[in-house]
Amino acid sequence: MKMTAYRTRASAAAIVMATLMAAPAIAQDKPEVADAGSLDAIVVTASVGNKTKLNSSISVTSVSSDTIADFRPQSTGDLLRLLPGLQPNISGPGGNGNFAVRGLPVATGGATFVQLQEDGLPLVLYGDMQFGNNDYFTRFDALTETVDAVRGGTTATLASQAPGAVINYISKTSRSEGGFVELEKGVSYDWTRVNFRQSGSINDSTYYNIGGFYNVGRGPKGADYNVSNSYQIRGNVTKELADNKGYVRLLFKVADTQEPNDTGGIACATVTGPGGWGSKVSGIQPCANFDTRKQSIYSINNASFYYVDVDGTRKLQPLNGITTKQKTFQGQIHYEFSDNLRLDYNARFSNISGGFASGFFGAQPTSSVIGTKPNEALPNAAVATIRYANGPSAGALYTNPLINTNTNVYTRIRDVGGFVNDLKLTGTYEVSDGIKANLTAGWFFMSQKIAMDWHTQKTFNEVSGTSPAMLNLYDSAGALLTANGIAGYGNNWGGCCARTYDYTFTDNAPYLSLNLDGGAWQLDASVRQDYNRGSGSGQNSTGKVYSLPVTQIDPFTKNSVTTNIAYYLPDAAPEVIKYSKNLTAWSFGGLYKPADNTSLFIRASRGTRFNADRMTFNGYFTPSGALNSTSGAAAVSDIVNQYEIGLKNGGNLAGGRYTAELTLYKSNFNITTYELSQTKCGGVATGCIVANKYKTTGAEFYGTYRNGGFTLLTNLTYNKAKKQPSGANAYVRSDGIPDLSYTVAVNYDVTDTISFGGNMTGVTTTVDNDGLEYPGGTLFGINAKFSPIKNLQFGVNVANLFNTLTAFGPTGIASRSGNSAVLNLTSAVGRTVTGSARFSF
Repeated sequence: MKMTAYRTRASAAAIVMATLMAAPAIAQDKPEVADAGSLDAIVVTASVGNKTKLNSSISVTSVSSDTIADFRPQSTGDLLRLLPGLQPNISGPGGNGNFAVRGLPVATGGATFVQLQEDGLPLVLYGDMQFGNNDYFTRFDALTETVDAVRGGTTATLASQAPGAVINYISKTSRSEGGFVELEKGVSYDWTRVNFRQSGSINDSTYYNIGGFYNVGRGPKGADYNVSNSYQIRGNVTKELADNKGYVRLLFKVADTQEPNDTGGIACATVTGPGGWGSKVSGIQPCANFDTRKQSIYSINNASFYYVDVDGTRKLQPLNGITTKQKTFQGQIHYEFSDNLRLDYNARFSNISGGFASGFFGAQPTSSVIGTKPNEALPNAAVATIRYANGPSAGALYTNPLINTNTNVYTRIRDVGGFVNDLKLTGTYEVSDGIKANLTAGWFFMSQKIAMDWHTQKTFNEVSGTSPAMLNLYDSAGALLTANGIAGYGNNWGGCCARTYDYTFTDNAPYLSLNLDGGAWQLDASVRQDYNRGSGSGQNSTGKVYSLPVTQIDPFTKNSVTTNIAYYLPDAAPEVIKYSKNLTAWSFGGLYKPADNTSLFIRASRGTRFNADRMTFNGYFTPSGALNSTSGAAAVSDIVNQYEIGLKNGGNLAGGRYTAELTLYKSNFNITTYELSQTKCGGVATGCIVANKYKTTGAEFYGTYRNGGFTLLTNLTYNKAKKQPSGANAYVRSDGIPDLSYTVAVNYDVTDTISFGGNMTGVTTTVDNDGLEYPGGTLFGINAKFSPIKNLQFGVNVANLFNTLTAFGPTGIASRSGNSAVLNLTSAVGRTVTGSARFSF
């Protein structure tokens, strides 16, 4: 990175630090309020007992709903930047983000080692389902009170599929009266959202909370139609039991969401070096015809597309991004038999379906398409010319040097619902004078459906940020080879990926945890046995080419023509899966308190995870559905070893209160999984098996400060992550993992009616799969609130204040001439201004 970049970042940091130093001196006196970041808060995520954060030998962080709202994340990935140890890439509001943790990378896609929970239970068990990442289904809303993040440690033994981290969205469930209605409106873009929450009492022992949102609009990247159209309503009712014995709580959610999947665009840059290891990207800026900060591929010319369904019929599908339909019903019981024995039961039924209808983006030289034979139904027809298929230039020659040849995908998510429960019994015993034992025995069970149909269209689009058009291909005789820019249905990735399947995966996991508490010291150990089962069947394509005659008006000749378009069907014999695999996870930790406000901890853990649908159609199963003895047994699961040393401290400083948490960690693991991306498969369009070794060392810091009306949150994650690719002998730097990621958020209540704040978040350099290094970047945001009268509040939030173009992760070179290059790049959204009005009651 150039010294000027370091100076810019150092200057920004100096400004922030100066603000922090000055703010306590001008802060208004204000009663202290409970803070999600307090070390005295009870840990409820991936933990047992009633330990505070200070007295827990794990790395755990909480952020409040107010902090999240001021930061104004545009996706789950953005929200995770408030939490140390998490290293998310950029994703759209619909999800599909890749979430690394502590350098444990995303070898394929999704959240491989991170579990997202709502009120203590996952909505989906597997964070990296193909076309079904777990961030599709969990969204921040007005009912969310805090978001907890536990990294490493007991996530290995007190949760399944989460050796890296558990992120828990915790609902407001406390007794209170009143609520609010809030209108948010995009000032600089087309988007409107209504948030609401209402709380109240039914009687002396029963109370309720309900909240949610509705939003609609074209979004901050200027789509040609409404890409956002979503609502979510969640609620809970709590009945307190007599004699303070506990409570019974019922929770529900109803959601119908449609949000864009941001697959990027292009940016212009300078590349020094040959383009692989040791080469660097610099000077990233918008190209003349595409600004990824405020433009997208959601075009009126590509608002819908045809596909051939699994029954062989041709159908029309809106390009509506990521959609979900959710209905969940959850019950919680907390019962105290005595002061020393209690029962906790948490269970949820879920009905979840949806879809993934998105145009992926991947630019390449237009010249690379000339001479190819993309339509298998016309195997001898080579591309000679390319013309606009629709839009104002329909029929005209396409002369842009770049073309988007990536696919339009429609995956029908028929069912990813299921049933999950977590039952635990905890006893507390006096072992000897001053030493208590806390013993918890638990049982986790989840049955997860994964039923989907894949349709991957071979598609050709204009590379432009302004209503990009579809492109038709012609042979030398002027015959059409495409139908409105599509050269095939279900065949974009070859015979691998015209798929239909219906699987059920179950996880039975008994676990046991023992904690010895001697006051100034603690020792704990926990163990978990996961019994993983998979059943069901699926079909993919044999590679047989079917031909569908499509009649259309040729936009060049204006004549009606019929073109045979190739398509694949899932016509292979069903692949049956019927297997079982068991794994043991464990965690050991110790804590020492040299002072009442300080604790030191050390921990070693062995966590596990299982693959699900990514194992299928890769030769891992015998004809009977059992795992084969070699590659199948290795592919079904991964083991992560982690070691941690941590320090927590809180106290008084300059008239205020602070907390500081520092954790040093080291991890290693192997992973075997399947990947569709050509980027990670050496350009192989049909996908590949990823089998790499990884190791990582690093440190994470989380700190808070409160002084009257002034609050500060800061986190830093320093990481050295390395991988040993399959077949290689040496380790190299892991792709997509920055050495340093950071977030700082401040807020100051000037008076009871006026407050303002700011934040910055950023990363240092990253490399792509080929080792090409990309610059980091920092985004800044500001917010302000004003209450002219009681119960009425107006607000304004500016995200990406300086309209920075940054990738927050690797991309790829679309074309290059000398040192000048065009990148395929998914960037942070440009500057957005959002206003709000809230009425409280």
